[in-house]
Order: sequence, then C-alpha cells, then structure tokens
Amino acid sequence: MSILDQPPKLLNDNWPQWAQRTSLWLASTRSALRHKLTGESAAEDGVLLWDREHLEPVISISGSYVGILTASGSTVAALPTGVVGQRAYVTDASSPVFGSAVVGGGAVVIPVFRNATVWIVG
Repeated sequence: MSILDQPPKLLNDNWPQWAQRTSLWLASTRSALRHKLTGESAAEDGVLLWDREHLEPVISISGSYVGILTASGSTVAALPTGVVGQRAYVTDASSPVFGSAVVGGGAVVIPVFRNATVWIVG
C-alpha cells in the first residue's frame, strides 16, 4: 500500500485539519463505477461495472457479467439471461402460476426468480 492509499493521520490533535485532509483524501481516492466496455472480460468474480447498453449495474460471476436488477420492473421479454437464484419482478405476467415459468403479455406485476433454465413465478 503506497502512502497515497493511506488516509491522513491526526497531527497534534488538530481534528478540524484532519477532517479537512481526510475529506480531500476521500474525494481523490474514491472511484466511480466504471462502464462496461464491449468485450470486457469477466475472468475475476465480483467486478462491478455499469452496462450502458442495458442501463443497469452488472457483476462478474463465473466468467460472465450478470445484470443486477434494480427496483424497476421489466417485461418478461426484457428479462436478462440471468443466473440461478437471481430475482426480479415483471410487470406483464399473463395468468401466473406459482412455481411455473412466467409468461408475458398480461398485466400482472409479480416477482420471479431464475432456475437453471427459465424465469419462474415466485
């Protein structure tokens, strides 16, 4: 860890000066969420990026980037491929049955989760 990676130390019990220096240090060292580029490698798990194409944060899991669905719902057709256990909610389910694959084209808002192959109502 370099000296620039370390927060400022308190000198002579001067708390106001320390607070100001710490604030400046935080502003200069914090990172913004980097944008996912075309062809971005997901070789390391846990890398968080912003996907401009799908307008959502993504995280690398098991060699691929998976969208982190946020508070807004989506249509069934717009659900991502997803990974097992991923959760979301849809705004256009048609006659949903708990435990069954979700079908779009309706007007029911309902939570769904990803199993090994499809999005399931529940």
